[in-house]
Amino acid sequence: MPNSSPRSADRGPWLKTLIWGLTAGILAGVAMLFTMALLRLVLGWPTPTELIFDRLFPLLTVEFFIGSLVRAGGYTPLKLQGVFGALVGQVIVAGLGGVIYAFYLRRRDRRDVGQTTSPSLIDRRGWTLIIPGVLAATMLFVALLWPTLSTNYRGLPSATAHVVASLEMLISFSVCGFAIMFLYGLLSRTPHAGVADRNATTMAISVGRRRFVALGIGAAVALALGSTLRRLFRMGTFSYDGRQYGGPKVQKITPIRPDDEFYQVSKNLIDPDVARDSWRLDIVGRVENPRVYSFADIAAMPAVEQETTLLCISYGVGSGLCSNAIWKGVPLPTLLAQVKPKPNVTTVLFRAADGYYETFRFAKAMEPTTLVAYEMNGEPLPRRHGFPLRLIVPGLYGEKNPKWLTRIELLDEADGRLHRRHGCGFYKEQGWGRQGDAIPTHSRFDAPQVRGDHFEAPFQVGKPIELRGMAFGGDRGISKVEVSSDDGETWDEAEITKPGTKLSWSLWSYQWTPEDEGETAMVVRATDGEGKLQISEYRDQVPDGATGLHRVRAIVERT
Repeated sequence: MPNSSPRSADRGPWLKTLIWGLTAGILAGVAMLFTMALLRLVLGWPTPTELIFDRLFPLLTVEFFIGSLVRAGGYTPLKLQGVFGALVGQVIVAGLGGVIYAFYLRRRDRRDVGQTTSPSLIDRRGWTLIIPGVLAATMLFVALLWPTLSTNYRGLPSATAHVVASLEMLISFSVCGFAIMFLYGLLSRTPHAGVADRNATTMAISVGRRRFVALGIGAAVALALGSTLRRLFRMGTFSYDGRQYGGPKVQKITPIRPDDEFYQVSKNLIDPDVARDSWRLDIVGRVENPRVYSFADIAAMPAVEQETTLLCISYGVGSGLCSNAIWKGVPLPTLLAQVKPKPNVTTVLFRAADGYYETFRFAKAMEPTTLVAYEMNGEPLPRRHGFPLRLIVPGLYGEKNPKWLTRIELLDEADGRLHRRHGCGFYKEQGWGRQGDAIPTHSRFDAPQVRGDHFEAPFQVGKPIELRGMAFGGDRGISKVEVSSDDGETWDEAEITKPGTKLSWSLWSYQWTPEDEGETAMVVRATDGEGKLQISEYRDQVPDGATGLHRVRAIVERT
C-alpha cells in the first residue's frame, strides 16, 4: 500500500484548523450583527453600517452616485444592495478573525508542547489576541468614522452621541471576539485526553455533540437576527423614500396632509425616532451667549404660521418631488438674537440627529421667513418630516431644510472657508448644487392625468377640457401662468385659481377646446412675482437642479 507523504499528513490538521476557525468566525459575525441590530432596534444606537454609509456617501461624486442608482434600478434597491453588501462584508471579516484566532492557538499549541493546557472551552491563551484585537478594531473604526459619530437616532447631544456610537462598536466587537473564542472551543477542542476512562468512541460522540451545540447556537442567533432585521426593515425608509406628489389630487388637497402625501426623500436606512423630552438644540460658535434649548423652551416662544412649498433638487421637470404645507415655528432670527451673534459671522452650520449637516449664508438665516418649525398643517411634525424640530428655508432646495435639527453653529469667514473647502453640506460635498441653491421657477400639468410624456386619455375635437396644474417661484411667488397648445408657438394666459403666497405654489386652470384631430404638444410656463419668465432651456436635475418647460403630448380624436 502506498504511504501518504508527510505533507499530506500535515494538511489534515491545517485544513481542520482553517475550517473550524472560519466557521467560528462566521457564526461570531452573525452574533455581532444581531447585537448591532438589537441595539439599533431597542436603543436607537447607530450601527457601523449606517455610519460607514454616511462617511462614504459625501465622498462619492454625484455622477458616480447617479450611475450606481441607475444600475441598481432606484434609490431603494441601491440602499438594499448596500446593506446586503455591508452585512456580508462584516461576516467575512469576522470569519477571517476566526481563522486568525484558530491559527494563533495552533501556533501556541506547537510552542507549548509538553505543557498542561486547560480543558476549558474558552482557551485563556486566546485573550492575549482577542482583547488587543477588539480594542484595535474599535479604535480604528472610531478614528475612521469620527465625523459621523455625532449621529444618534434618539437625538442625544453630540458629545453623548460620540460616546454612545463608540460604545456600540466596543460592545459589538467584544461580542464577536468572545463568540469566536467560545464557538471555536466547541467546534475544535477535544475532551481532556488525560481522562483514562474515555475511549475513542466516547470522545468522538462528545466532540460531535459540541459541534452540534455550536451550530445550533449559530442557527438560533441567525434566526433571531433575521427576525430583528425584518422588524428594522419595516421601520425603514424603503416603503416611502422617493415618494412623489402630483396628479389630479394636487388640486383637491391644499395644504397637503402631513405624512402620507408630502413628498419624501431620505438618505437614511431608518429615520430617527427622537425622544422629545430628552432632545436638545445647541446654538454655539461665534456667539456671545451659547445656549441649549429644550423643546419646551422653543414651544414657549412667540410662533408664526407660514405656508411654504418645498422642492427637492432632484425634482425633474413635471415630476412630483414638490409639496406644500403650513408650518408653525419660531423665526430663526428670533432664536439667534438670544445668543447674540458676533459681528464677523458669515455662515451658519446646521446638524441633525441622523448625522446630516448643511450650511448657508448668515444673511439667509436672518430672513424672517426662515423658521425652526415644530408643527406641520396644525399637527406636531411627523417623524418622517423631522420631529421634533426642522428647518424651513424658503427659496432654497429641500436639501437646505434639514430635519431632526440638533445643533446650530455660527461661523466666521475663516470657519466658512474651511467648510466650503469640504463642500459645506452633506449633498454639496458630493457635487450637488454647484451653481447655487436657489430654486428656479417651475410649472407643470397635473390634470387630466399625465403618464410619462402624454395625457393618459385622448381628447375629443370640439369638446372643452379643463387643464390644471401648479406653478412655483421659490420665494418670489407667481404672477402669471401661460399655456400653449402648439408646442410653444403661441401662448394663452391661464387662470390662477388658488394664488399662493410668495413662498408657496399657485394652482392654475386653463379651458381648452381642441379644434383639429391628431397629436399636439401642450406646454406650460410661468412668470414669477418679480416679473421673470420661467427658464425655457432644458437642464437635467443632476447636479444643479432642473430647468425647462413641461411638455405633454395630447392625442385628439373625432367622436
